[in-house]
Amino acid sequence: MHPFVKILCFIALLVLSSFLSHQLIYLLCIVVTGLALKLQLKQFVRTIMRMRWLFMSIFIIYAFATPGQYIEFFPLNYAPTFEGSALGILQIIKLIIALASLSILFSMSSKQQLMLGLYLLLTPLKLFGINTERFTARLLLTLSYVEALAEKEQFKLSFSRLDELHAATNSLQVEEVIMLQSPAFNYVDKLLVVSMVSSALMLAAFKVFT
Repeated sequence: MHPFVKILCFIALLVLSSFLSHQLIYLLCIVVTGLALKLQLKQFVRTIMRMRWLFMSIFIIYAFATPGQYIEFFPLNYAPTFEGSALGILQIIKLIIALASLSILFSMSSKQQLMLGLYLLLTPLKLFGINTERFTARLLLTLSYVEALAEKEQFKLSFSRLDELHAATNSLQVEEVIMLQSPAFNYVDKLLVVSMVSSALMLAAFKVFT
């Protein structure tokens, strides 16, 4: 599959998760999470563990800030609601779907392929005077530096690391040549692009006339 089509599929999956019913969202989460665990077990589990405090914060905010029926026998004077708890879990599920989909995308594409897909996706911005070639090249070089930095022993993310990253990206060598070879679009790629564009137009028309 062409890298451009892979990124479009990733975006379409995220958009689709906003329109599915709760039952289908849970089913989609099971499918993409299972595939992510099969392709990148250690990396995906590590990502989920690092996001645990964010998940907890999302659940607490929705559970305690959403009006509804309070959960009985809660040991505190201020209790969460059933509706808020359900919304919090749903938002966490959607975030897990996004992380699992991103993990699948990374496992099925090399860094150069992802940059190629991103470059093709941003190509229309040239009409507004944006230099997409320079943006793609600097992003690739930045990712290379971040990857090398993350491989260091006892690496910890801190504000000093962010300053170091900012200084390093400003001093990147602009004369370095990056080659992005674009494979040809096959029939499956073209069919997927047409299907996604058609679905997006139909969805937009449905939203306008309803």
